[in-house]
Amino acid sequence: MNLVYYTIGFNIQYLELLYLSIKSLRNKNFQDILIICDESMIDQCTEKLKEFLNIKIVPCSDSISAMDSSMKKLLIFNYDISKYFKILFIDSDVLVNINLEKIFHLINDDKLYAGAEHKTMILHNEKWHSFQTYTENDIKFFYDNKIYPFNCGLFGFITTIRMKEHFLNILEMVKNHTGHYWYEQSFMNVYFNKLNLSDTKAINDTNYMMGIEVDNLPRSTLWLQPQYHNKVFHFTSSHGSEAKLKDMLYWNERFPPRS
Repeated sequence: MNLVYYTIGFNIQYLELLYLSIKSLRNKNFQDILIICDESMIDQCTEKLKEFLNIKIVPCSDSISAMDSSMKKLLIFNYDISKYFKILFIDSDVLVNINLEKIFHLINDDKLYAGAEHKTMILHNEKWHSFQTYTENDIKFFYDNKIYPFNCGLFGFITTIRMKEHFLNILEMVKNHTGHYWYEQSFMNVYFNKLNLSDTKAINDTNYMMGIEVDNLPRSTLWLQPQYHNKVFHFTSSHGSEAKLKDMLYWNERFPPRS
């Protein structure tokens, strides 16, 4: 069995996005879903998602900031996931228009599988993917090994003891870090990339994931274009919960899931 998990915390407005993401996912997918939820939001989350089957909502401590909330996705091994072979994390600002088993099928090694950020290496030392402390040797290592910075809106892994250790190690980094970081994404990039334990090739080569900029799309004919079918759509360019929800609703209503 494979598992999909989400997190929700700090800003209750993201519950609307979470609902829409799961609704899109359920059009083609029936995997169990685990939601790591701020304890104070449990009742609201349970009520909002009551129509969906095979969902388990588990509590975590209340987040004190958006940054803190983002770290909750690192807590997955705190919960009983022993019966699941592969795990896929999905952010709430993602619409799913694909059978996720196609992505699970790509996860075969004890690495973190994610999508490369714009398929370029030049972002390694930018604030979104690092602590901005990489050395020249670090950057050379990335180039020599073709290691790309990745986005943490979707990532997958096998539930091994070693992967659990990696997540615990990152949590320890979060606890002790005092410099710059950009949400959980900086920590995960620094940790997995410096160990050469990230795989961005599998997801990028299949083109299963797409970042969406709604304002720049030819809306009237978009649904006719096959490159927009059978994808995971991440609304990275919409800023704030209201803008993200507006764009996700527009997309979901006008471009329904297609085979």
